[in-house]
Amino acid sequence: MFSKYYQSELTYLRELGKEFGKAYPAVAGMLSERGGDPDVERLMEGFAFLTARIRERLDDDVPEVIHTLTDLLLPHYLRTLPACSIVEFTPVAGALRTRQRVARNTELAANPVEGTMCRFRTTADVDLLPLQITDVVHDTSQPSMPTIRVQFQTHEAGRAAVFHPDGVRLYLHGEPQVCTMVMLWMMQHLKSVSVRGLSSGAKGIEIGKASVRAAGFEERCAMLPWPKFAPGGFRLLQEYFTLPAKFNFIDVRGLDAAVSRAEDRFEIVFQFERPPALPTRLSRDLMKLHCAPVINLFSVDADPLKLDPTQHEYLLRASEVDPRHMEIYSIDKVSGLQAGRSDRREYKPFFDFIHASSPDDIPSYYRVRRSNSPLDDGIDSWLSVQTPRDVPSGAIEETLSIELMCTNRGLPSQLKVGDICMAAPGSPPFARFKNVTPVTVPVRPPFGQALHWRLISHLALNYRALADRQSLRAILDLYNFLAAVDRQAARANRLRIEGIREVRTRPVERLVKGVPVRGVGTTLELDENSFSGDGDLYLFASVIDEVLAAHAGINTFSELSVKTHPSQAEYSWKAKSGQQPIL
Repeated sequence: MFSKYYQSELTYLRELGKEFGKAYPAVAGMLSERGGDPDVERLMEGFAFLTARIRERLDDDVPEVIHTLTDLLLPHYLRTLPACSIVEFTPVAGALRTRQRVARNTELAANPVEGTMCRFRTTADVDLLPLQITDVVHDTSQPSMPTIRVQFQTHEAGRAAVFHPDGVRLYLHGEPQVCTMVMLWMMQHLKSVSVRGLSSGAKGIEIGKASVRAAGFEERCAMLPWPKFAPGGFRLLQEYFTLPAKFNFIDVRGLDAAVSRAEDRFEIVFQFERPPALPTRLSRDLMKLHCAPVINLFSVDADPLKLDPTQHEYLLRASEVDPRHMEIYSIDKVSGLQAGRSDRREYKPFFDFIHASSPDDIPSYYRVRRSNSPLDDGIDSWLSVQTPRDVPSGAIEETLSIELMCTNRGLPSQLKVGDICMAAPGSPPFARFKNVTPVTVPVRPPFGQALHWRLISHLALNYRALADRQSLRAILDLYNFLAAVDRQAARANRLRIEGIREVRTRPVERLVKGVPVRGVGTTLELDENSFSGDGDLYLFASVIDEVLAAHAGINTFSELSVKTHPSQAEYSWKAKSGQQPIL
């Protein structure tokens, strides 16, 4: 956008300036002649650059006050959605005898792109086991009660690590339509789960269907860093529209119940009751071990800033990183070191509402302004510092140290399956890894005319608004950021949102430990034709279930049920405690 303003101003100077000089030779005769002096050309280009910046600010249809309000109320809304993927770890042969954990936020790297290694980090813990999947068998000999048998191979020394209360985490890999359907089977049609050795005559041990849980919705599996002032329910919406595969994880707990009959070769048998038909036969690669989502975020220090009393704000750049390959996601810490002092002064975010406890204790603040970059389609971040009493920054010589959380801008969009495979500081030495899904495209925040309308929509949000079909559709559409970069995904998401036919609510009461608790029951009617399958519909409704719970009041609960059309199938979710504080 900025280059358009620049080219317009430069053309105006050269072309219309020439015509103006011919029309008024007495006052502007020199404009009619084309000079070859490079210094003059440099001046013209400099004037064009400055006037282009002025035009951009004048034409800005979102005043800075809107950015300020959005940063206060919806800070997550002004952050780029970084590139994401799913990574599979493969333990080095013979390296594991016990359970080894790859902790959340472990850093990984990708093959270089334009000379830069994109850096990722895991968003969930991964327990590496001396275990591998040898086969996945789909048994349909009883059509009304099919089974899925997942067969494993371990060794005697690794049995204690495998037959453990924490069990195993399985990732459903493959066509989204198949994966979401299997997830629907697991969550709504599961009848029993058992563990059985593969030796002849081995008997299975029932571990109960409660041992199977969806693993992508918990706070400890959050993919996006979430601001503490941001509404928590919408994190899952952003993650759903960004990387739906993030919800394809299943935990199978309680394998220690079968330790008395543990064998090196065994299987977990999932038996189902009257599930909908699968779109295709299951393959051996349907389930994977040792997988986790990763996101293109990494910590880095900014170039030190020396405060200047004549400068209002400072463009932030990461130290030793090409600006074209770096974009600031968030500022983690700002501290200043004044000349002649050894202690550092910490700057607080302006909207943290941390005020002085006494006249002598005056905290310092920093603010961040984001704007479209003149270099490319990325976002630039500008830092300004201030105190409540407007003490001029720079009155005493001071240098700022800034800790940043950054992305690699648009570089990850050039990565392919298998490219996230390079070790980084902290990567596990006992396992190899690679991404098994395509890397998503980074999505920019919705700067522009729509931002203030989106802000107004959010300000009007409460549980009652979510109970209205049109309002619920509008809120969901606010988070369909992919519409800006992926037309096919945007159309699919809009079709899902338009598939909400009706929303009905009713007051309900439940006894919890003998005490009556009031809540809200919500019934959604969804059009099956708006989804790629029953599993796709179920995942969409599961995310809405979490959003409703996040906006139900504390000491209440939310309970969701879904009816589909035209098949009239019904699904229900357990009641969830409300999370919204009551003022």
